[in-house]
Amino acid sequence: MKSYKISVGVSVLLLLFYIVAQVNKPKPLDWTVTLSKGDKNPYGAYILYNQLKNLFPQASINSYREPWFTILHKNYYENAAYIALSPDIATDTLDVATACKFVENGNYIFISAFNISKKLSDTLGIKIAQSFFVYNKDTIGVNFVNPSLHSFKNYTSSKAILNPYFDSIKRPDSTIVLGVTSMGKPNFIRVNCGNGAFFVHAAPLVFSNYFMLKDGNSAYTSKALSYIPPTVSTILWDEYYKLGRSGSTTPLRFFLNNFYLRWALWLSIGGLLLYVLFNSKRKQRIIPIITPLQNATLDFIKTIAGVYFGQKDNKTIAQKKLQYWLAYVRQHFYLQTNLINNDFVQQLVKKSGVGIGYIENILHYISLANDGNTIVDDKLLMEINTTVDEFYKQANNYGEHN
Repeated sequence: MKSYKISVGVSVLLLLFYIVAQVNKPKPLDWTVTLSKGDKNPYGAYILYNQLKNLFPQASINSYREPWFTILHKNYYENAAYIALSPDIATDTLDVATACKFVENGNYIFISAFNISKKLSDTLGIKIAQSFFVYNKDTIGVNFVNPSLHSFKNYTSSKAILNPYFDSIKRPDSTIVLGVTSMGKPNFIRVNCGNGAFFVHAAPLVFSNYFMLKDGNSAYTSKALSYIPPTVSTILWDEYYKLGRSGSTTPLRFFLNNFYLRWALWLSIGGLLLYVLFNSKRKQRIIPIITPLQNATLDFIKTIAGVYFGQKDNKTIAQKKLQYWLAYVRQHFYLQTNLINNDFVQQLVKKSGVGIGYIENILHYISLANDGNTIVDDKLLMEINTTVDEFYKQANNYGEHN
């Protein structure tokens, strides 16, 4: 008994020493590329976001964690600029269409990313490439084409990746090269669109904390943003393509984001597992798995739709597709579909997490499919199919995160 107490005491002391050592050890530097406004790590964008007011003194600065369609579709903007900095910018068809309309009305969108969606790159007529040559210096340099902005010495940074460039520009009549790498490759362009313009930069790390603090590189960042007119009245800062939608994605996020609370959580879980391991006296008998009843109605609708597809009956296919969607809404969100009004739309938005634009489009398609005078051609059928599938995708993602 005495030896058991000694063993327990030594184990507790070792655990305490380990906890103290972990708490007091230097926190390692996080080199993750986030470009987020609140991130003070090297590849965050804390410095830039807090300098926007100095660069655009007449503008109101607003940050959003919603996709382009949701933000730009709600309001009509004049003399505004949307800044999206992210390692990847994944936009869908509705996002790109809304962004183009926003720019055509005389506004600006400033994009910097290593990768952008195919739909957006095709719309702008560009393709981003990476070079894999070995250079004598630590990194490739960047500079401007305009003589008034061009620096005698290229802007460089030992850790920041500055070598991406545009290896394809398919709209030369509306595209202006604003910046190049030290190898002469274009990496910063302006694409005119209506009364406004898209500004696209292929090296997003030039807007990071690390780059701006190195050897006067902040001048490059401010010059790049100076292409946005300083008189804009509104700056829209994107956080969605970096962090996703606003709100906690897990109930444990508050604990996991705090070092001490995270350790307390793991220790609690470890203690609970040890308690179960040493104190469990019996095994629970196996609970049989009961297979849920299949929804024969939905399977029947799928089968019938397949038959009509073989007959090239687009209108009936669309009707079956939309009937299946209504059945899905009734089954998964417990909403009655016999009366579709504004209250129904609002309830579905809250329960599914899908943007109101997608839902309104689907309801419009239902009206068209049920109209005896409407002809459903291949293009309209494709739009219906794409919109409904996007609804399912967003609804499933929302369900997994809640």
